[in-house]
Parts: sequence; structure tokens; C-alpha cells
Amino acid sequence: MTPAHAAFAGYLRTWGDLPESELAKVGEVFRPLDVPERTQLVRAGERPGRVFFSLTGLSRIFHVDEGGTERIKAFRAEHELICAYSALLRDEPSDVHIETVEPSRLLVATRERFALLNAGHPGWREIIMRLTERRLVEEDHRHTELLRFDASRRYRNFLAAEPELAARLTQRLIASYIGVTPVQLSRIRAQLQRR
Repeated sequence: MTPAHAAFAGYLRTWGDLPESELAKVGEVFRPLDVPERTQLVRAGERPGRVFFSLTGLSRIFHVDEGGTERIKAFRAEHELICAYSALLRDEPSDVHIETVEPSRLLVATRERFALLNAGHPGWREIIMRLTERRLVEEDHRHTELLRFDASRRYRNFLAAEPELAARLTQRLIASYIGVTPVQLSRIRAQLQRR
């Protein structure tokens, strides 16, 4: 097993119990892929054909509204799965775009090979269930933040919860994530500095 595949196996171990023989299959299913920043991994309107695991780098998951404005839904950093999750589960076209924010080293599997892997040992289904639960909790938390708090509070919450991530992002990306324009974010930052 390569170091990259061993890192992925370590990640999987945190989510469930799989025998070594099953963990060894990740080397057969996932291939390394190095991509530059701004690489489109998934395009909205297309059926997602691949699943990624991030070894290094950062990606963003986003929507584009009718006016062309991007709204960032989530970020995925090292040691996270990256995919259009609900589209992949339902075998439907994605409603999100996924793009790298930084040069990234990924492991990639086709949807079909990933599905075959998951159809094997029951431990895979347990891991997928736990990952699905995690995504549901994240989505619920994100919706709650957007509905309950003003932009200043969302910004402060983001900085408190994700300081390392915030340090890797441009102000434009942070603004898109918290649901404001870059100009509005500049005003929020100026107000917070005056306090």
C-alpha cells in the first residue's frame, strides 16, 4: 500500500471497522491525481463520475445563481472525501460545482468502482452511513447559521470554528461562504477592528 493509500485507509479507520483485506482494496480502486488550483472536479448539471479523497490541498463546493454569482456551500481540505454527495447517492446530475482552491494531490475513483467497493463488506456501508450522517449534521448547522445569524456573527463564528481554513482563503471566498459581497465583508472586518 502506498503512503497515499495508507493515509486514506487511516481516514477510513476513524469511521468504522474494516478488515485489512478490505482496506487494501483502496489501492486497487483509488488512483493518485495531482491537479493545479482552479481545476473543476465536478460541474453542475453533469452526473458526477468520480469520488475524490484529498491528500493535500483545498477545494470548494459551490452553486452559481441565475445572475452568475457564486455561493460557496462548503470547503473540503486534507483527509476529506470530495464529491457531489447527494447526486452521487441518487445517480443524478449534480446541482453543485466542485473546484480546487489550491494545487491538490488527490486519490480518485470512478463512481462505478467506488460503488463496487461499497457493495462488498458490510463495514463499507457503515462507513458510508456515518459519512452521510456527518454531512447531514453539517448541512443542518450551515442552514441554521444562515437563517439565525447576521453576517457579522456568521463571520465571527467561521473565524472561531475554522481559523486554519480562514487563513488559507481569500476574502472573496470567505465573503461568498458567509453570504455577503467582498465589500460588505470589508465593512464587517472594519467594524470588528474598531471594537
